[in-house]
Amino acid sequence: MRVLHLPGKIAYRYEDEEIRDLFDYFEPEITVTTRAKRSLKRRIERFSPYETVHLDSIDTYTTRNIGDDFFLFLREESALKQVDFSSCSDGRITVVTDMIKEEMDPKSFYFELTNTSIIDGLHEKLHDFNVLSTEIEAGKKPRYQGDPIYGFGPSFGMGGSKIPSVVTGDRPHIETLNSKKVGILAVPGLGDRFSAELRRRGIETRGDLCSLDPRDILDQDGIGPYRSTKWVSCAKAIEEHDVYRINRDDLKTKHRLFVDIETDSLNPSIIWHIGLYDDSRNKYRSFLEKDPDQKGRIIRRFMDHLEEHTGNNSVLLAWYGSGFDFPHLKSFIKKYDPERLPLWNKIEKIDFMYWTDKHAALPCRSSKLDEVSTRLGYEPALMGLDGEDVARIYTGYMEDRSKEPDWNELLTYAKDDVISMKYVYERVRKAPVLFDINDVKRDYRRR
Repeated sequence: MRVLHLPGKIAYRYEDEEIRDLFDYFEPEITVTTRAKRSLKRRIERFSPYETVHLDSIDTYTTRNIGDDFFLFLREESALKQVDFSSCSDGRITVVTDMIKEEMDPKSFYFELTNTSIIDGLHEKLHDFNVLSTEIEAGKKPRYQGDPIYGFGPSFGMGGSKIPSVVTGDRPHIETLNSKKVGILAVPGLGDRFSAELRRRGIETRGDLCSLDPRDILDQDGIGPYRSTKWVSCAKAIEEHDVYRINRDDLKTKHRLFVDIETDSLNPSIIWHIGLYDDSRNKYRSFLEKDPDQKGRIIRRFMDHLEEHTGNNSVLLAWYGSGFDFPHLKSFIKKYDPERLPLWNKIEKIDFMYWTDKHAALPCRSSKLDEVSTRLGYEPALMGLDGEDVARIYTGYMEDRSKEPDWNELLTYAKDDVISMKYVYERVRKAPVLFDINDVKRDYRRR
């Protein structure tokens, strides 16, 4: 199930239609508010399809049972003695609190968790539970005695503020949404400048944009064939929760190989897994290196495979491949298998994230692969792990070989990344063409 956190410091600026749009996008079973004024709470309640819990209004604690999930909203540590957990013996237990925080030590400059005695108190009563803190930034997962505390608060940065939501389960899966991605601004690439220009023309909502032909907004003010086709098609895709193609499938006749790597960090000292899906053979191949001292072995095995199974028509596809997978693979090939660097250089490579952006209109408001694929209907075999998690797990294994990880779990995570790309491609390939950007370009040149 999904829980949405609407912080008052972000939500206060939304119009009613934008609040409704957030609920339509997230479809949360529970909405949690923090630091929201009474008028904002009433507005949120009016549009929330299910229950809303105002954390600031809880004196000590409150609980909710929804399906297999038991929620404890905790505001006072002493209340743990009063909570009856008997109704959740077979269910998932999630604790939501604003009491656990991260504070920086002024001497060491390290962040430390406060009120961790809450975790100790929970362990006295429960065997297994997850904790969400609305006071820790979404995406962070500080640990206390091995237990992760999942950040469920808003994040603020150069890219703007982000609203968090969580899909509960054995491991909570946290998603964030740029707080501007509501209403007409949910359309990719339609920022403040162009939305103001559209409003000047009387186009104020996504519905207004849906009713247009891309040719209706072509002009010399920066709105060319790509933007107009993308905006109109994406508005339609978001409104109808569907996928549309806007460009011809130039991968259709290619030998497609979807690839994803796992490393120990963003500046890797080892590539310890390479997942590869061969679309023509309908076969997934996993290359795993369990011995951190054998950094070149996986590279040579991978290149053996490419040498045997690729040709002039082959293309490697990786999500954000140009920014991560491809340059790191090249660097490791250059170091550990330099004789076959010419083979690597010869094979065509396409960043599948950018290809998807140029060829399709999606009902998504994020470019993260897991969020894109699940929004399109992909059901991952494993949720709750991310690249940072698996890198930390493997790094811990590198430091202490006695802490051998659950390899099946890591391999399942890695396979999801590759198979989800194949799934996205199939959704795009089979999608109807609402407007073909090539036709719009041709008409644009005739003007």
